[in-house]
Order: sequence, then C-alpha cells, then structure tokens
Amino acid sequence: MQEMTNKRNVLVIVGREAEPPIMVDALRPRAEDTGFTLLFPATSLHGPDSPTDWADAVERAERGSEALREAGLEVIETIVGEADFAAAAGDVMHSREIDDVVVLVDPEAALGARPDLVAV
Repeated sequence: MQEMTNKRNVLVIVGREAEPPIMVDALRPRAEDTGFTLLFPATSLHGPDSPTDWADAVERAERGSEALREAGLEVIETIVGEADFAAAAGDVMHSREIDDVVVLVDPEAALGARPDLVAV
C-alpha cells in the first residue's frame, strides 16, 4: 500500500463506457490535494473469467491511467478487478485507505436506471 501525506485518496470505479476524456472531465474538479486509485472491473461479456474480458479491462486501465497522468492528475494505483464491481471495490477499500469513492458510468444509461442516484 502506498502512503500519501496531506492528500486524499479517491477510489474511482470506472465503468466500461467511461472513456478517458469522460474520466478526465469528471475527476479534474476533484483533483486538488487528491490522488486517484483507479479500479477497472473486468466486465463479464464473454462468460465468467473470460480472458477477453480481462484483456479489455487491462487495455482500458492503461488508456485511462495514461490519460489522467497526461492531464496532470495524480494516479496512485491502477487496478483491474473482478467483474462484480461491488466485490472488487470492497477488496480495494479493505486493503487501502480510501477517503471517497466515485463511480464513473455512462450517464445516460445510469439516468435511465436510477435517475435519483446520478449526478452529471
């Protein structure tokens, strides 16, 4: 676990639809005195523990963390986790000091499902 002094550590759970520009735009306002731990769940599209799904998640993680760093945001750690994002997030939160959690998903899909929980 990496120690941070005087900085918040925000866990960012990145949905499959959240492309790097969306990530940068969403996180830039929170970036002051903050580092980000990025979690990319290996969304199950091809069956349980599909190598294709894991490879996709690794590629998304590499693109996302690179985009944040290029935008001047601090990336503490990038993690590819299991498809069950709640379980993956629980694993991260139990093994690291996390100050806040942000979930980045396709806002239109989320608005359709739970408009009461979505901040755009």
